[in-house]
Order: sequence, then structure tokens, then C-alpha cells
Amino acid sequence: MTVVSVLHLRARADVDLAAAFAELEIFEHSRQSGGFLGGRLLRALDGGGYLVVAEWEDAKAYQGWLDNPVRAAVGAQLEPLLTEDVASGKLFEEV
Repeated sequence: MTVVSVLHLRARADVDLAAAFAELEIFEHSRQSGGFLGGRLLRALDGGGYLVVAEWEDAKAYQGWLDNPVRAAVGAQLEPLLTEDVASGKLFEEV
């Protein structure tokens, strides 16, 4: 069953999170971990942060990304750009 992960991020005021996401190749690394079907980085129009919405083949594929050491390394580079720690996203299924 395909699942969707949703992760809320708040970037520091002087940070272009979209540029950082591209530079860190986060979606490409996700794809290489297996089971990643696609993702989007969305910026709130009211300045309330960002959402990362990604589709995965199943919950196991998403867990594989969470457990991937590459994710930890990318997360360590991303964290200084954010106002709060990076947590795992919440998983959803289409109904």
C-alpha cells in the first residue's frame, strides 16, 4: 500500500530552504534508498514554514529511509538551517 509522509519544517529567517534542499539532493538520496516514489517541498504562503510531502511504496520503505545513515548525514547538515530539530514525518494513507 502506498503511503505519504508529511514533515513540517521551520527554517531560520535568513535561510533559503528550497536551495538547501536542492543542494543537499535530499529527494535524490531518498530515491536511492529505495521505495521513494516522489516528493515535494511546499512553502506556506503565510510564512509558517515548509511541508515535505513524499510518497513511498509502503511504510517499510519510509522506515528504510529513516534508518538510512545518509539521511542522518543530510539531516545533520539541514538542522543548523532550521529553528527546531528534524523529526520523522507523519505517515498517511489514501482513503
